[in-house]
Amino acid sequence: MLQQALARYPFDLPGYYLLKVLHESDNAIIFLANNPAGLPVAIKRFKFDTSKLGKSLVEEFLMETRALELLNHRGLVKPLAAGIASHALYMAMEYVPGTTLRRALTTTPIPPLEQALRWLEEIALALAAIHGIGLLHQDLKTSNILVRQDNSLALLDFGLETRLLVASGFMRMDEIYCTPYYVSPERIMGDAPDERADLYALGIILYELLAGHKPYESTSLGELLKKHAIAPIPRLPDTLSGYQPLVSGLLAKFPENRVQSATEVVRLLHEIRAQQAV
Repeated sequence: MLQQALARYPFDLPGYYLLKVLHESDNAIIFLANNPAGLPVAIKRFKFDTSKLGKSLVEEFLMETRALELLNHRGLVKPLAAGIASHALYMAMEYVPGTTLRRALTTTPIPPLEQALRWLEEIALALAAIHGIGLLHQDLKTSNILVRQDNSLALLDFGLETRLLVASGFMRMDEIYCTPYYVSPERIMGDAPDERADLYALGIILYELLAGHKPYESTSLGELLKKHAIAPIPRLPDTLSGYQPLVSGLLAKFPENRVQSATEVVRLLHEIRAQQAV
């Protein structure tokens, strides 16, 4: 599989030894590699044509990658380096062995409540960290969250490359670059995302952790998007009703009615847990 991937998307980074393909998506291939010190790293090699990108846009991407590296937050998969090699843009990242939250939930659809709430707080704190330096995730979903070997979480696939995908012609400006199950109503309408779009996706994940399924489901893309836009916010089981205000606050249809920050999510979660303990 490695040689087949390299035949289609050549990549050679001096000092790094590619071992295997970890994942392939529409816009990138992620390789497992050893760095010059012989330590494992993950390298994301983007598929789009870098010749169509302006120098300033690439430099902005590299600066944002560096900002995340300096942030050094455990709830984020840490970028280690970025640049252009073999005429392709790449990002070398911390290698996190384990599984994704999506896969973990296929074996245990409803995790113990304490585990679910701890995971919610970890995701919210990671979002607060990237929002705090002016970045958005823009594609938050359970398959973009890794479960570390100590059972803590780390967010993956930040929205750094969205502007690059548009500039390279790989996607159109009006395309929704996120998974339909987690897309906010305002993004469906074509509005520019802000922190509250990430918080809507967090609300989807919270409901999924507590109820064992997504709040809106359909085999039809159009019907699914319609549910995000106009369907009532679903109710949690009575035994979890104390967490309904937080779910409703995150899944509000209009961003101005939503919980306004990831820090506020953590504060509200602590308040609810304190009330539940009384």
